[in-house]
Amino acid sequence: MKLRRGEIGLFVADVGRATGFYMATLGFKRIPDPHFGESDGSWEKLQSGDLIITIFKAQTPEAAPAPASRSGMTADMLIDDLGPAVMKLKAAGARVGDVRDWPGGKVVEFTDLDGICWALIESKGSK
Repeated sequence: MKLRRGEIGLFVADVGRATGFYMATLGFKRIPDPHFGESDGSWEKLQSGDLIITIFKAQTPEAAPAPASRSGMTADMLIDDLGPAVMKLKAAGARVGDVRDWPGGKVVEFTDLDGICWALIESKGSK
């Protein structure tokens, strides 16, 4: 078995609101799905750099548990300049943690409008 490429699927309460959030804060753009074409509004496929996410309408929207209160994972996004992204995320209503130094650079965790947890990483090598 050979994996070719991964994508991240997000299940949200409001596809339009989530799509607007990711486009306005992190520069995602709408793209057609290679199998299904253009969105019908119940989902959207977005891309920023090498990262592709598909936003789906959740069948039974419910609040996500607080970050780090459950087992699971976070998804990391590499970014060139953390400062402007943090400001945009806060202005859009995301819950944003403190920017922390770590051996490879800087990192900050945030949760989007649906409580989905992400980490933005600015590596020392990206500037």
